[in-house]
Amino acid sequence: MSDHPAGNIEVSDRVYLAGGHSGVETPLRGRADVTAAVFAEVLSAVTGTGRPVLLRGGPGMGKTRLLAEVLSFADGRHWRTLTVTPDVDSSAVPLGALVDAARRSQPPIITDADLKPVLSGSEPQYWVTRVLADALERAATDAGGAVVIVDDLQWLDVASLTVLLTLAGATEDQPIAWVFATRPGRYRPAHTRVVSRLTAAGLPLDLPALDPGAVREIAADIAGGRPGPKLEEALSHTASIPLLVVELVRGLREENLLRTDGGVVDAVGPGVPARFGASSRERIDHLSAGALHLVQVASLFGRTFDVRLVLDAAGRTAADSAAAFHELLTGDFLVADGDAMSFVHDTVREAAEASIPTPLRKPMLRDVIRLRLAAGEPASAVAAALTEIADPGDSDSFDLIRRAAEQLAASDSAQAADLAEAALNLARHVPRLAQDAAELLPYLWADGRHAEADAAAAELAPYLSPQARARSLLAIARRQTESSFDQAIATCDAALAMAGVERSTRAELLAVRALNCANKADFVELVRTLALAREVADPEVDHLALATVDATDSVYAFNSGRFDDAVRLIEAATERASSAGLDPARWVPEGLWAAFLYNSMGAADYALTLVDAGLSAVRRARAVVAEAYWMMIRARVLYDLGRLDEARLQAEAVLALAEELGLGDFANATAGIVLFRVSLHTGDGQARARSLPIVVELAAGPGVTKAGRWMLALDAIDRGRWADAVDLAELARASLDEPVPAMTTPSDFSDDLTLLDLALRTDDAATAAAVISRAQTRHRQNPSSPFSEAIALAVRGRAQADREAIARAAVILRGLPRPLVLARVLEQCDLVDGDDEHAVAFLEEALSVYESHGAVRDASRVLQALRARGVRRRPRAHGGPQLLSAREQQVLEHLMAGATTQQVADALFMSPHTVVSHIRHIYAKAGVNSRAGLREWDARRRSRSAPAP
Repeated sequence: MSDHPAGNIEVSDRVYLAGGHSGVETPLRGRADVTAAVFAEVLSAVTGTGRPVLLRGGPGMGKTRLLAEVLSFADGRHWRTLTVTPDVDSSAVPLGALVDAARRSQPPIITDADLKPVLSGSEPQYWVTRVLADALERAATDAGGAVVIVDDLQWLDVASLTVLLTLAGATEDQPIAWVFATRPGRYRPAHTRVVSRLTAAGLPLDLPALDPGAVREIAADIAGGRPGPKLEEALSHTASIPLLVVELVRGLREENLLRTDGGVVDAVGPGVPARFGASSRERIDHLSAGALHLVQVASLFGRTFDVRLVLDAAGRTAADSAAAFHELLTGDFLVADGDAMSFVHDTVREAAEASIPTPLRKPMLRDVIRLRLAAGEPASAVAAALTEIADPGDSDSFDLIRRAAEQLAASDSAQAADLAEAALNLARHVPRLAQDAAELLPYLWADGRHAEADAAAAELAPYLSPQARARSLLAIARRQTESSFDQAIATCDAALAMAGVERSTRAELLAVRALNCANKADFVELVRTLALAREVADPEVDHLALATVDATDSVYAFNSGRFDDAVRLIEAATERASSAGLDPARWVPEGLWAAFLYNSMGAADYALTLVDAGLSAVRRARAVVAEAYWMMIRARVLYDLGRLDEARLQAEAVLALAEELGLGDFANATAGIVLFRVSLHTGDGQARARSLPIVVELAAGPGVTKAGRWMLALDAIDRGRWADAVDLAELARASLDEPVPAMTTPSDFSDDLTLLDLALRTDDAATAAAVISRAQTRHRQNPSSPFSEAIALAVRGRAQADREAIARAAVILRGLPRPLVLARVLEQCDLVDGDDEHAVAFLEEALSVYESHGAVRDASRVLQALRARGVRRRPRAHGGPQLLSAREQQVLEHLMAGATTQQVADALFMSPHTVVSHIRHIYAKAGVNSRAGLREWDARRRSRSAPAP
């Protein structure tokens, strides 16, 4: 991606919006209700909390003119503005139109210095979002408000659409208004998604054809008098579309076909000017030959173009083209701004392009593409045109289209796949292109075009060496790992079955196969594949393959109850990853396993140390995807440490980040489950509402079904629906003896306590015996593991009504950083001990633990148990709803000092998403929903707490 994705052409953000005029010539007619609604929503957004506005209408319906009115409305109040006006070519340039609009706003919203490190690094879409969010916050604060205007939403690239949707949501509490305009109809899926979201959460407004009165008013404004009968008859040809009304009357006026008599303006002759046409094509046809040639060439450069490039492509000089450009400018075809020009409307550019004779189109496109590339435009900007003109076997076009697919792959998988298909078509039956073409197959897989990928692979196979075919299949298998474990294994098997594949490639294939066997919990095949991988791989060379093998083997060892082996293997894996040149902190998800492992073994405090070290490393490297993964495990570790408020906050933040980055099941299976479990402990209705759909989706999906169903079983237990819980726990019961996580992923041994309790309550002796055997075997295999010993004692104590065993388990757990597990074990005394004194003492200790960690629902359950034993205890007072935590107070202080979200994140060494989660919780406690409301609340709070004079 270049530093300036759209090349070097810059046009003022106001020129196109103003339709080529320095000021609005005539009043806006027929849109009073729509204009009032837009202005009201914009004012509400800037002064309070408003919704984004979505204007929908076909070409020429006046969307752009209405946006110009919004721009004028904002200018009158001295608000900052950002105007994004993409054209049809913008869809192929990731972030191009959006970034250029921010750069050319006056003053610029962001600068080249802001952009250089962002666009040249990894995850540019995420970092552009962060930079723009911070810049918009600062601009809105400094000016008292800001308005973001986006015209022709349908032409925006997928990355820009995603950024804008994220920004609109992230700044809903800021004095920033959002106004979008789009044509109706079906475009790309990302456009449909954005329009659906804006329609649901914003104010959608449709622009219909004008009423007859408005049509007459527009005609009168332009003609200078009330329309006469012939002019009214001519107006009937416009279908009441504003652009056509303007075009018709201006055409009559410029061709001297209007006559004024007594304040009435009427048409002379037939009433329809020669330049008028429903699609502007007739206007184009009436241009002089010189002007027609220039406008045709210009149309191939897009809406905005460099005049010098058009002259080069047309073979003309500036001097001999002056008259033709004058004709185009005065005839409202083009508008000038510095060295660049723009078409006044997309309908004009489309008409000019359509007028190019078919035999000339390809040669002209070739010349234009050559000049655009030489001017620095990215390959993706011209790829669509290349696919139109390239012939099979055209190596140069193939290379450019392949490069364009690579540029788009990270932000727009569908368009990258389209280009990959186009390049593959050029390479069909061309042996010299086959190997490079094979590298495009993963793009088809990434977009779900499995049949097309398989067909292309079969077609390329005769021209590829076995090694090249195997490398291609390896890349596909890696992609398939994200969507289908079975398909990934089958692809690896197909490659491994070929003769002539190099040993190192076979080692990599076996490593990917092992990873997928582990993912699908096929431990028989996993053991076999791990053995094969170790037999094939060279320890001195195949560091990366063996790192994945060791990490996968570590997971298997842990699930098999061999903790020491698991630790040894993950340490070896980390060393191998370093030897392969990888930063272990950025090796995800394998690099996370050490922290997961120690956390699951009961050393949550040490796991948190590993996590925070990993987070610091990836934040320094600005590796945001790795940061998201470390945040996911941090949510799990905080939960296991009993830090429920922090765990909830971290889970909310990471789910928002994962959504922005397009991460899936891994985030849901970690942060989503943490948020759900927190809601069960605290009774937090908002957390439950956010996380329950995630859990339901996991339970129904193919990847982490057991974990999802176990969460639903916990919910059923919490509600006393024992039959439902038994049904939902069936998968857990069935896999107790297998070396896989039976419930939570990775395993949490304390789940054994819950499953045992469910079995005992429902008279399921077989399951109870299996749970006891599982816990005892785990402890027997790992006699030095205190957490395993505590769980084995607690399980036996509960099953055999052995108070001494439970007491011993509690003693061990008091020395471990798992407070909620300790409290759960202490509660068991109420179920097995008839000695009121001992039971009450254990229950009161459990109550203290729950209350000190904010587990309100758990504390309520213990209070009920105490009351059943005749002991009355008052719930601990937690303060009023406006009591802020220490971290929230820090965030508030920075906000009140005028810091932006990013500045707060930098000052407090946290993710912006975590800051946003803090702010939302502060809003809830303060009873406000905007930064302005928060300032008023804080002022009142300080006034009340100030000492009396």
